[in-house]
Amino acid sequence: MPLLFGTVCDLLQRLEYDLQRKRSQKGPQQIVTAWFAEHRLTVDHDDTDKCALLSTLLPERRTDRVFFIKHKTLSAIFARAHGLGITRKQRLTRYETPGSGVDLAECIEEILKETPNFPTRVVTVEDVDRTLHQLATGVAFSSPAIRSSGIAERNNRENREALGALFRSLSARDAKWFTRLVLKSYLPVVVPEYVVYAQCNKILPTLLKIHDDFPVAVRLLNQQTQNGRMLDGDLDKAHLPRLIKPQVGVKVGRQTWLKGRSIKHCLEIGSGLMSVEKKMDGEYCQVHIDLSKGPNCIQIFSKSAKDSTADRFKLHAAIKSSLGIGTSSCGFRRQCILEGEMVVYSHKDERILGFEKIRKHVSRTGRFLGTDEDSQAHDYERLMIVYFDVLLVDDDSLLNVRHSERHRRLSRLIHCHNGKAALVERQIINFSSRIAAEELREAFALCIINREEGLVLKPDEPYFDFGSSRRKYASCCVKLKKGFIKKMGDVGDFAVVGARYDASRAKVLNLPEVKYTHFYLGCLTNSEKVRRFRGVMPEFTIINEVEVNAVLLQYFQRYCFTNAVAFEENDVFTLNISPGLLQGKRIATVFKEPAVFEMTCFSFHKAPNTKFWSLRFPYVSKIHCDRKWQDCVGFEDLQTLAEEETTSPEKEDSQELAQWIEVLEQANPKTKKLAVGQHTQSTEATISTVSTAGLSSQHYSEQTPVRPALAASIAATESESTTPPASSTVKPERTASTRLSPRKRRNEASLSSPRRSRLRKEEPVVIDLTSSPPSKSHQDRQPLEDITSASSSQGNVLQTPRPRLPRTETFHEVVEKTASSHLPTHLSVSSSFPSSMPSPSPLKAPTASRRPSSAATRSNSDLPLTTNNPASSCRHAGGTCALVKHSILLSPCVASMPLLTEDLLPSHGVTAVFTDVASWLASLSLHTRSSRRLQTLVLVERRRHDATIAFLKQLEADPMRQQDGQPAVVLAYDWRLVEAVTDEETKYRKSVGGLAQLWKRMDECWRWFALLAYMKRIAFVWVVGIFGYDTHWGLSKKA
Repeated sequence: MPLLFGTVCDLLQRLEYDLQRKRSQKGPQQIVTAWFAEHRLTVDHDDTDKCALLSTLLPERRTDRVFFIKHKTLSAIFARAHGLGITRKQRLTRYETPGSGVDLAECIEEILKETPNFPTRVVTVEDVDRTLHQLATGVAFSSPAIRSSGIAERNNRENREALGALFRSLSARDAKWFTRLVLKSYLPVVVPEYVVYAQCNKILPTLLKIHDDFPVAVRLLNQQTQNGRMLDGDLDKAHLPRLIKPQVGVKVGRQTWLKGRSIKHCLEIGSGLMSVEKKMDGEYCQVHIDLSKGPNCIQIFSKSAKDSTADRFKLHAAIKSSLGIGTSSCGFRRQCILEGEMVVYSHKDERILGFEKIRKHVSRTGRFLGTDEDSQAHDYERLMIVYFDVLLVDDDSLLNVRHSERHRRLSRLIHCHNGKAALVERQIINFSSRIAAEELREAFALCIINREEGLVLKPDEPYFDFGSSRRKYASCCVKLKKGFIKKMGDVGDFAVVGARYDASRAKVLNLPEVKYTHFYLGCLTNSEKVRRFRGVMPEFTIINEVEVNAVLLQYFQRYCFTNAVAFEENDVFTLNISPGLLQGKRIATVFKEPAVFEMTCFSFHKAPNTKFWSLRFPYVSKIHCDRKWQDCVGFEDLQTLAEEETTSPEKEDSQELAQWIEVLEQANPKTKKLAVGQHTQSTEATISTVSTAGLSSQHYSEQTPVRPALAASIAATESESTTPPASSTVKPERTASTRLSPRKRRNEASLSSPRRSRLRKEEPVVIDLTSSPPSKSHQDRQPLEDITSASSSQGNVLQTPRPRLPRTETFHEVVEKTASSHLPTHLSVSSSFPSSMPSPSPLKAPTASRRPSSAATRSNSDLPLTTNNPASSCRHAGGTCALVKHSILLSPCVASMPLLTEDLLPSHGVTAVFTDVASWLASLSLHTRSSRRLQTLVLVERRRHDATIAFLKQLEADPMRQQDGQPAVVLAYDWRLVEAVTDEETKYRKSVGGLAQLWKRMDECWRWFALLAYMKRIAFVWVVGIFGYDTHWGLSKKA
């Protein structure tokens, strides 16, 4: 019983009706499930071609079929098949009119409703699939297997006539969906892919993972059904990989890939040991080797599952030499499947070149596309492959093998040759470790300063999760790029000089009276003349075509007044347009008053058939109506910025690395608080993509540069919405338009905030670890895997709101009241916290600061500086804890780490923790004159060399004094010392003798360094990284 094409159109029409409902939408999953249940007998019938059904429901998955037919060609085929006159031909092109709200498919439906076809035959799914398959056989861009399977006697013209004949047999509704099928897009209807697979057969999703090819997967499914395994129930998806292995010549499906939106997001997705690999900026290759085919043993598939063997023939020699094919060093006997990335290597520069260099070395079906403005392929450039995985070796399927074992097998197979083949660079990070975030942040920062594309995070798990793992993100890989992290891909403001209309895109936006769907960004090439002289005609170079979402487009229509004219009527601008950017399209409208879009991109590249740098993967983050197009990014500025961003530095800059690490710490998603009374003119003047559900009334001023500014500038950056202390005088808040620079990457000095620095100098900070955390208002949490630039997200795992005492009576002020004559004269030291953190929430102040003002008259011995709370004792070692009776000063690098301030130190009962040097010295001065003497300990971050040196110099400038007035010795340790103490005390928790020995060795260690300092007559000894994680107590060579 064949399945009718009209039956499939019923399903598609139901999905479209459901989208048009404003209430009580069923959802595509429920509709698809109900449709399969209704037609179960027909779908499971032996006469039903499941491959044809899948190809009809999911036409975009058939990348091996290329029809080479667009809207105009298809409308001409329909008009010729139905003999349309001039009037109806004009009505057929109504979809080109901006604001019409219809596409070509609906225009065809309207015409056939007025003059319906006479039903001559019943059209089945197999008839439609057969016609489209034959149409694809005559197109050179289809796969070799498709081209060789057609009827040789039929030419391209006859195939298109068969398409017209099929149009004449369809009803108006079915013709609408057939039109979208030929165009390979049902949008705005989206058929849920996985649900369709599962409804066809429960093991089909697993089969398509192993064999990413509809005909092959369906054929294997039929074989298993005929063998009776499906009926007996012995075939389950968990056992399927053991029975069905990857097949050479059939592409293996790709793993599930997620986008890392922050360091915290990556840590939540990953688990255990993770392989952190360098992401290559090239083209994906899945290499299949079958030695039985002799010289033609290589077959290469692209990411879209196209057979690219002939196009990438220049890569074959590198593959053969790297695998040792034809030699005794070949690591396999018959066949293998590997994954890698194809790049271009320059022997002259001794490095891998950019992505845009590939197109002049690789043809597309025998044609070099987009190379009109490129230089010729040089003899010192060659194609290179970087391997990163292996899936099959002879008869051993590695899909169920862990990544570490697959990489070990891969390293045995590959023979690396400079400029020909290599293994991907990687490092292993334990995501269960406490320092995982720090290691990942440092690796990503190093990737950024080397101008690399990003990182790829792979778990030590099988290639596919076939149901054996219960972890949510099992076998999922993560791509971590700078552009994925909010505010880290911001480029600046660009002028929007033109637009055009696309009917298909307008259907997706689903807005009334849409006039523009695509916008053209322009950069002034004579910006200096335009700014200086009147009457100079501005000259723009079109650099990119961009789309906007429904929220931004609605805002643009409501608030942006551009004085639009037709392209032919433009007499105010000179537009330089490269044909490579338009790709056959045309600018329909020119804006005499250009709008201003704030743009974000992942990188820069030279688009096909262009010779200048443009934005790569750009998207609109905000629309500004209060900014002038004259102040937008100029053409020369963009080219200079792109050169800087794409050129690798000659040597690594440790200062830039530290700055990027600090930027990444601040880039983690923070819990957003509702700002009351902060609605400025930017509410109506600026709209961003923070929320896609509606126009947001909040504007956020966090800004992360693509190139970090100086450390002082970064430390001074802070949200303007922070509520200042009550005792401080702050100027009224400026709007976002005056605060943010239109050229963010070029103007980094604007990131600093001297006003906030002055406020910080008035606030010495003490952390009271015994106080309860501040109460937070309830907010709905958003799944991290869905975070893009969402307005509400979780806080960073290593970043916490800055604790601050009430300004009515701070610790600093109490000390001044009680012992002002004994304190240093310069107590106004800036806070150790970076001022770019969120606004602090006042925590419970220490006991001294909560006393009434009359307490200031008491003696110094009665002034408690630490909380003698029984709960404050060490829960690891009790009274024998190595950190007992210590006054600890935290450097700015570690002061905002919850792991240290909220976990490690409180677990040891440590309460005297300071982040301000002046307050720390003041407390020590009081304890020196009292009977309660505390030992000192300074914790720093050894990996932040420059910041640590600056902090220690600050201590040296105002050293701690002994009773005789001589400088005292202060030891600075890496903060991981506290972790080591915790591990050791936990290890010897049940052994009192072990804890005593632990304390004895710790005390001897500190005494030894004190003696060393006295012998050398120095005031400070910086001892960084004395103890390691894998070593017992002992002295390091670093001193």
